[in-house]
Amino acid sequence: MRANTIKLIHVARRSLGLDDETYRSMLASVVPGKSSCRDMSDAQLNKVLDTMKTRGFSPVPRPKPVVPAGIAGKIRAIWTVMHRQGFVTRNDDAAIDAYVRRITRLRNGGEGVAKLVWLRDEHAMAVLETLKKWHMRCMLEHLPNSGIKPSYDHTCERYLAMLLNKKG
Repeated sequence: MRANTIKLIHVARRSLGLDDETYRSMLASVVPGKSSCRDMSDAQLNKVLDTMKTRGFSPVPRPKPVVPAGIAGKIRAIWTVMHRQGFVTRNDDAAIDAYVRRITRLRNGGEGVAKLVWLRDEHAMAVLETLKKWHMRCMLEHLPNSGIKPSYDHTCERYLAMLLNKKG
């Protein structure tokens, strides 16, 4: 909390266009005897932030990262189906996030995207396509070879039909 408040004060400083001398003078006027956020208590930091708001700073909430429309839903849906079919053992956010992190690691300079909801454009499509390929491989292992190179949708239909025939 404290670190976030200090960061927000520095954002406010840049937003208000305060040079170092003016900024430190403002800090000392709000909290007498202190010209550095590091030396202030939480209450004093909040007082500085409130003062900056009265001088025109308006904190804008960071937009939440958005996975391109529908892709996160598709990834979750395929994951859920794979769980029901026994291809993945866990059906929770942590398991999906671990998969996302693993798939995006190489495409993101060695550091994978930590959460599904943080994916952007090309990473989201890459995760979706690799998940579909994995799911298709899992289904094809249980289906007889038809001799043709099947599409993902066709493989899903064949696998579903096989499951229904086993139950019936």
